[in-house]
Formats: sequence, C-alpha cells, structure tokens
Amino acid sequence: MKPFLRRFISLLLPLAAACSVYAQQDPQYSMYMFDKMAINPAAAGSRDATEATLISRDQWTQIPGAPQTNALMVEAPFASQKVGWGLEFMNDNVGPTSSNSIQGNYAYHMHLFKGQLALGLGLGIYDYDINFGKINYKDASDPMNTYANSQKIVPNADFGVYYYSNTFYAGFSFNHLIQGQQTSNSPVDSADFRPHAYLMIGKGYELSDNVLFSPSIIAKVAENSPVTADFNADFLLQDKLWLGAGYRTGYGFTFLAAYRALGYLQIGFDYDLGLNAIGQAGGGTYELSVTVDFGKRKMAQVSPRYL
Repeated sequence: MKPFLRRFISLLLPLAAACSVYAQQDPQYSMYMFDKMAINPAAAGSRDATEATLISRDQWTQIPGAPQTNALMVEAPFASQKVGWGLEFMNDNVGPTSSNSIQGNYAYHMHLFKGQLALGLGLGIYDYDINFGKINYKDASDPMNTYANSQKIVPNADFGVYYYSNTFYAGFSFNHLIQGQQTSNSPVDSADFRPHAYLMIGKGYELSDNVLFSPSIIAKVAENSPVTADFNADFLLQDKLWLGAGYRTGYGFTFLAAYRALGYLQIGFDYDLGLNAIGQAGGGTYELSVTVDFGKRKMAQVSPRYL
C-alpha cells in the first residue's frame, strides 16, 4: 500500500503545484523560533547584532518533486536601535515549479511596557517558473497539456506587528498582500498568490541557572486551507544546546537540536515525522539552519535568542 500511495502522491504533487489551488504557498519552517523574520518582517533588527541565517529544508524526501527550500536571511538594527532592516533571498522548488525571490524588510521599533513593539513592512519580487513539460498527464487531451513553459515576475508585500522583551515575544503578520498571478497560462485566478496570516507566541522560563524552558506556538492560515498550528517545547541547556519537540496539527511531530558555539555561531537541525498519509508515504523531512552573529548583544537577558 505504501509504495502505491507514494507513487500516487508523486503524481499529484506536480499537478497541485502547477494549479496552486488556494493551497498554502509559503515554505514550511519548523525552526521559525530561531529566525522569526522568515515569518514576520517586523522582527527585522529585533536582536542587538547583525545576523545572517542560512536555511535548507528538504521535505518528504521519498517523493520526487516534493518541496525543497533554500534561503539566506540577513538582518540588523540601525545605530539608533529604533529601526531594523533585513534582506531575504530564497529558492523554492515544488514539482514543475521553481521560484527565486528577494525581499527587503523595514521595521520601526518603539518602547512599550517592559519590551519593544515593532511594525514592519516587506517588499520584494518573485521570479516564478513553471515547466509544464515535467508534468505527466494521465489524459493527453487535458487542456493544460498544451501549455508552454511559463516565467513571470511577481511583486510581493508583507506586513507584520511584533512585540518582544527579554523573555517573551508575540507577532502577527500578513504575507502576500499583493495577489500577483504566478502564471499567465492558468484559465482561472487559482494561480494567484493568496494572503497568509501567521500568529506566533513564545515565552522563556528560567528553570535553573543552566536550564531555560521555552514553549512556543505558531498558527498559520491561508485562503481555503485549514488552520494549522505548531506547539513546541524547547529547552536551552548551559546557554549552548537547544533540545526540543513539537506537534503540528493534522501532520505529526517535529524534533530539533541546535548548538551555539563560540558565542556567535549556531547550527540547528530539525526532523519532521509525519503521521498522516503523505507524511508516512513521503518519508522524513529535514531542516538545517546555520546562524552567524556579527557583533555583541548589549542587554542581559534570560534567553539569548529572544532579541
């Protein structure tokens, strides 16, 4: 049964990617807590350091054409600490589709209560390609079988609100506010980018001098897609080693480990274990992140990852 299901899904994925029928169009990041700017532009510059993060994610490794994402993100505060900036470069591949994007993020930070409130805006472009020749059509008379390759430049705009302190963060963001069409070949508007909404909340609890407990939640919703949520429980040991696990509704479990070396380098690894049909047929999902900080943080804090 599993080989049959795997073959079926491998045929279904390219068609779903080409049609983009109101599905979630953003990459799925399991280690979002280590680089929140990937979800929310208002998080740009929220740490007292220039930071560069490289993310590589390989999803459902046993299914041909399954999502593969590589991204580079750079962010920093300006000298005034009131303004943060960020750049995102991403390559995302799903079946016959491939997109390369670049986006700039701007965030304005203001003091509020015991923390900072930031408002952020991200503007960028996607170079979106669809190779219809990679699709195997069961019915050769399918109208989509006549489509040529498509390449289109699509604008993008994101908006976010982000509040953070030494031990707490909460953010809300809307992505793809410009509903640009990914291809001119689609006979309907199903190839348009659809707005995505994200809500994330995290808290740090100092259990002892050497142990920090950090639960977090992220909820995601896109048009005509079910709401999904990740519930995570992570522990920071000796201010160096992160160990954690999470549950993703409708999918399965996630497991992560990250090690902070030399005070400025962090390497993280995540494994997603899917328990639903596509998770079992597709095999594991792997995510790797490497973060480098340039400069020292000035504020004493319970968790070195919340600013």
